[in-house]
Amino acid sequence: MASKKLLVAICVSLLVCFASCQELRTRSERRRSMRAEECRFSSRRSTPTEKILSEGGVMEFWDEMEEQFRCAGVAAMRMVIQPRCLSLPSYQSSPRLVYIVQGEGLMGISFPGCPETYSAMSPRMETEWWKRGEERMQEMEMEGRMVRDMHQKVHRFRQGDLIAIPAGAAHWCYNDRDVDVIAVAVHDLNNQANQLDQSLRMFFLAGGAPMTALTGQTRRMMGQENLMNIMNAFDPELMAEAFGVSMETMQKMQMQDGRGFIVKAETMRMLRPEGEEEEYEMMGEEEIYRRRRMGGEEAYMRRRRMEGGEAYWGARGMRRAGCNENALEETTSNGLEATMCTMRVRHNMNTRREADIYSRQGGRLNFVNENKLPLLRFLGMSAEKGHLFPNAIYAPHWEMHGHSMVYCTRGEARVQVVGSQGQLAMDEMVREGDMFIIPQYYVSACRAGSDGFEFVSFKTTSLPKKSTMAGLTSVFRSMPLEVVMNSFLMSRTEARDIKQMRMQQQQTYFLSPMKRSRSS
Repeated sequence: MASKKLLVAICVSLLVCFASCQELRTRSERRRSMRAEECRFSSRRSTPTEKILSEGGVMEFWDEMEEQFRCAGVAAMRMVIQPRCLSLPSYQSSPRLVYIVQGEGLMGISFPGCPETYSAMSPRMETEWWKRGEERMQEMEMEGRMVRDMHQKVHRFRQGDLIAIPAGAAHWCYNDRDVDVIAVAVHDLNNQANQLDQSLRMFFLAGGAPMTALTGQTRRMMGQENLMNIMNAFDPELMAEAFGVSMETMQKMQMQDGRGFIVKAETMRMLRPEGEEEEYEMMGEEEIYRRRRMGGEEAYMRRRRMEGGEAYWGARGMRRAGCNENALEETTSNGLEATMCTMRVRHNMNTRREADIYSRQGGRLNFVNENKLPLLRFLGMSAEKGHLFPNAIYAPHWEMHGHSMVYCTRGEARVQVVGSQGQLAMDEMVREGDMFIIPQYYVSACRAGSDGFEFVSFKTTSLPKKSTMAGLTSVFRSMPLEVVMNSFLMSRTEARDIKQMRMQQQQTYFLSPMKRSRSS
């Protein structure tokens, strides 16, 4: 009897959990559909209209009240970080995808509840740890004679990386190189993680923008009267007691020094990816491809560590975490690799060998979805990077699972977008630095200019799906010949050409230019 009651209780709990998940998904879908009913979709090329100046760079914003952004429920921004400058810690109310257009540097994302697995312990201090023992070293730390800096993982990013940042996760970025870092970010305001209004809300943990560096519209876009860090408004005595620091220290945390949100930081030293990890992150794409053929990134890194007599985290990492060597073998495969704390947050989209679609005459296309970057499953977003060769065509197609925010990274192209009633929603030349939106189910096509065309497309779904009108996977190829003939009042030969012409060239999304005859 007791076992039956327990089984019933478990079943009821599962049903309640399933119903709650369905309700959240339904609420999110209803929220997005209601938003779409309030406006009429249109597409046009757009550039940033507002900016916030700081001593170490600039943040530029597209107008989120522009119809195409408002209807899609997204917001976009572009950030330029000068060499040896730090983008101060902040978090947003909606999930964020960032594409690195130029440069490289270091960044950190603070995941709540995850341990600080990086410990800035010098080699001399590490030797002392093993000589004196853990308890003695902890006593020295308590006495203030030895201080270690513990923090979560520091990631190195480079040009072409896509970085996923969950809503509410504090993050920072530092440019440790000699060229500017240029990054483009898209926020999904309609995501279920955002229970606030449909505005881009950024919460800064430090810094503050000088009034002369921003406009009233920028302040409205940020959802704040004044762009100050969130520490500023709290009672200093309360905060000093909460942090356990002096009033003088707290006043420094609340001080508005006018440097902005990107500040100069010439002498920043921190524990960062080194040795094998940094070697892997910065190696060339050909070497990455060769090693991934050996069993994938994680398998490769694990093999390298095991060959050296170390387990998954490595002996050095286990010492930093305070584990003994007897526990190393037990940590080789414990399932923790799949948790939020150890999930990868970035994936490079510039790797030719990893192109999902490739045409010698047309170009290449790299997809990054929840299968390549599992963290995207929790964000409900994805992206693709396209490289069209000169005069090549991106086949007419429609997105089945979400909207697309397209940012042009190089070259130019003529883009056409057509809506549900056959109306032309967009017909423009787009160039480097432009952004435009392709609504879900709208049909789009583009032809690259004489110098080619490169773009990155952010999507409001973690598993996008396209349906093409031309090319090897054309919808017309799946239809009987008679259907095509009668639909367009054409001959059998013409209908056969529509179905089979591009099939002979084995081209799908990116089509090479063709010489065609024009009827008089």
